[in-house]
Amino acid sequence: SLIIGLLSYEMVYYIFFGAGTFIIDIGIFSLITSYGCTALISNIISTICAIVFAYTTNKLWVFKSKTHGFTEVFAEFMRFAYVRFATLIMTEIILLINEKLINGNKYLAKLIAMIITIILNYVFSILFIFNNRKGTHNEIQKTA
Repeated sequence: SLIIGLLSYEMVYYIFFGAGTFIIDIGIFSLITSYGCTALISNIISTICAIVFAYTTNKLWVFKSKTHGFTEVFAEFMRFAYVRFATLIMTEIILLINEKLINGNKYLAKLIAMIITIILNYVFSILFIFNNRKGTHNEIQKTA
């Protein structure tokens, strides 16, 4: 069924570790902006920290990637970082529009951008980054 497919092992773990990534990202973002740093610079720093955490948890526990050796792991990390860099640019644009045109709440703008980012990152992780992973998603769907 569709609901069981949506609540697969991968999805549950992705949400769990995504919450951890969110806490790291928004926590560091808040800390840095509280010291007077701009939202744009704070976002870059918090995103880099979140990328390292997210890659580690996604590789080991969410998608159970089977890459081995420096070359394979590095290539996988670069695909991961590339997608995250693309969503970082998207978030920067949202924050910039919020700051320069709307003059709205920077935390609400960051939250909206993060929700879009989470969805995009999950889709791209399945399709392009961890496509050599252990078949957790497929195994659950076959047993359902």
